[in-house]
Amino acid sequence: MGKLDDVLELIKEGVRTSKEIAERLEMSVEEVEGIIKILESLGYVEKIEIGESCGSCPLKKICPGSCIVFKGNIYQMKK
Repeated sequence: MGKLDDVLELIKEGVRTSKEIAERLEMSVEEVEGIIKILESLGYVEKIEIGESCGSCPLKKICPGSCIVFKGNIYQMKK
């Protein structure tokens, strides 16, 4: 399996951040972000826009309820 496939598989499994993907695949964050840009351009994944309220947050189903300040991007499979 190639790096594109590895990153795509982790996103399918629910891994959402480039940092976590990089840690799991033992790659640099920059390399993962480059791969994600390729996957975005090919239409496989999309970046999730995070709103300012919990109601619009894509993480509300798994969040313990206390708001955190997240700096980064979150990705999901394109619908």
